[in-house]
Amino acid sequence: MAAFAPMVVAAPSTTLNITTTRSVAQVRMANLTCEPAGGSHPDADAACRLLSDVDGDLDALEPDPGIACTMQYDPITVRLTGLWRGKSRQYTTTYENSCVMRAHTGPLFDV
Repeated sequence: MAAFAPMVVAAPSTTLNITTTRSVAQVRMANLTCEPAGGSHPDADAACRLLSDVDGDLDALEPDPGIACTMQYDPITVRLTGLWRGKSRQYTTTYENSCVMRAHTGPLFDV
């Protein structure tokens, strides 16, 4: 009599490409994987926790009220594309400067 092994279902994958752009000469990129955290992102654990808190919905991120930023205009455009738990995600926005970016997105775009 043959034994049947239980079927293991893998969790939907999370693989995201992250880009920050200040000018044509200042483009930074990283890859982020979650569950488990990894990729080339310098703080993958924190970035994955942040995404998990909003279930991958970057529009749901709230700015950190404890961060005060100057009004210096040094625009930074951020872009995230890929899969969050198997669902397609795309996000692009421009912040006034990197401080404002961090206040809104924590470590996510700190590449």
